[in-house]
Amino acid sequence: MRLSAITALSVLAWSVAVSATDGYTSIHLRKGEIFVRHRKDIRRRVLVKHQQFLSSPWPLLARRNTDVSPSAYQPSTTLFYSGMISIGSPPQKFRVNFDTGSADLWVPSAGCTNPVCARHNQYNPGASSSYTPIMRGQTIEQVGIEYGTGMVTIREARDTLQWGSLSISNASFGEAVEMTPDFDAQFDGLFGLAFPTLATHGLDPPFFALADQRKLNANRFSFTLGDSGGRLDLGIPPTGDHTSTTWINVVQPAFWSVDISGIEVDLTPETARLLPLPRPPSQPFADPWQRMVPKMLKIKAHGVGLLDSGTTTILCPAAVAKLINNIIGASDNGLRADCGVSTTGPTFRFHLTGKNGQSNITIPIAPNQYILGDGVPEHGCMSAFQVGGPKDKWILGLPFFMNRTISFDVDNTRVGFTALSRDESTRLSIAGDSKDYSTDDDDGYNIVVTDPRNKPTNQVAPRSATASQTTVSAQVLALVSLVFLV
Repeated sequence: MRLSAITALSVLAWSVAVSATDGYTSIHLRKGEIFVRHRKDIRRRVLVKHQQFLSSPWPLLARRNTDVSPSAYQPSTTLFYSGMISIGSPPQKFRVNFDTGSADLWVPSAGCTNPVCARHNQYNPGASSSYTPIMRGQTIEQVGIEYGTGMVTIREARDTLQWGSLSISNASFGEAVEMTPDFDAQFDGLFGLAFPTLATHGLDPPFFALADQRKLNANRFSFTLGDSGGRLDLGIPPTGDHTSTTWINVVQPAFWSVDISGIEVDLTPETARLLPLPRPPSQPFADPWQRMVPKMLKIKAHGVGLLDSGTTTILCPAAVAKLINNIIGASDNGLRADCGVSTTGPTFRFHLTGKNGQSNITIPIAPNQYILGDGVPEHGCMSAFQVGGPKDKWILGLPFFMNRTISFDVDNTRVGFTALSRDESTRLSIAGDSKDYSTDDDDGYNIVVTDPRNKPTNQVAPRSATASQTTVSAQVLALVSLVFLV
């Protein structure tokens, strides 16, 4: 009922309700890292978090993806982008991880006494004149929420929420009275941006509450993420909509999910060496065999991908993950990779398709986006392409978000992609925020995001293969077709 009401709002109604410069704000995002003792836990966390989307309970996923390789027990890091919000009257500030893969907002409570809560900013309901508990009979509703990174127990409440220069009265959120050690990170809580159907009973996702109160010039939020920071836009910037944005329809409105229609990658003799292609035994990589190697391979990777700003990796069907990791030379199911591949590896081009084959777009994932590490040489690196669950389900984490703008349109249940070309830089500042509300206490206000790739990425349609790219032997094509079948 809520979604249908929101969808009914038209652009004309918004233009009457707000002016061209109202109904928009932006929040500066800080890039951070979380130390992970065992690399296998990075994949485990994604599988646990997205059991509902993957349509398979965690025990089955665990048995299907058991990893006992030495690399599984090496340390690494996961990434996150966080920004500042405030809750209460007067405002109490919190740094939160904005997450498109979940729907609840929660922050640590002053009623939480474990050491994890004590190391974070804690919400004090007694200090807020606008606090209202959510009651079930004579008791305050309390519920546990499980994430891949751990579990929190929350008390449900309502209070004034401020993010950027906008505020929401009676916004629902959770006071975390218990937090597992996995949440001992450089952010206080989580801010879910997924659809209301994923929200905990009794809680309304704040962005949808903001849309209900008609305070935005469009029911839309956008992430622009770079190597050092980023920006979260609420509404459309005063400079206008992105004319170069290509929109893709959401295919499962409970999640921010899109259709994947295939993957392309350019091959070199070095990367082809890692694939099981036929070759003469005496001269394995000399002419004329090199002339038989395709310059571009198309991977048959069809399915639905969930866009998750709260996940570091790209969770793939097993056959696709194995093939991609073979191409980049990663071993142990992608848990071990050469850090040098981040500058020498190939770019994988994901093709997304809209409803009825309309609105095709190519999303390049460069090597510096899919090679992950913590910067400690002896720890090495790992691949972002990890083995997932069913053959037609993907989790598209931060490598999909980096160095581009992704917009999430609630009114039209669609996702838009805006490329940043190599020579283009986007200045991310808090200039859009109100003068009396600081989004950060200690960050610099200006961040520059640049695209390190060699070519502009504002390509809409998948690139057509040339004759030289498709002229390969029938034997090679037959084998590649078998290997790439998901």
